[in-house]
Amino acid sequence: MRIRIDGTYAEVVHAANTIRTLLPIRQISPVMKLRERPHTWRVFLNTAPRRDTGRWIT
Repeated sequence: MRIRIDGTYAEVVHAANTIRTLLPIRQISPVMKLRERPHTWRVFLNTAPRRDTGRWIT
């Protein structure tokens, strides 16, 4: 799944770090400054499939 995050630099970094704690991340694009909107940055996150934790042993 590909996730796009837009916002100020601090918002983008905070959101990316928060998502990294919840989902396994495969790739993070470089943070890009948007020309059409001042003080706005964009980053794309590609998530990896969840790792199989195996079955419970009973």
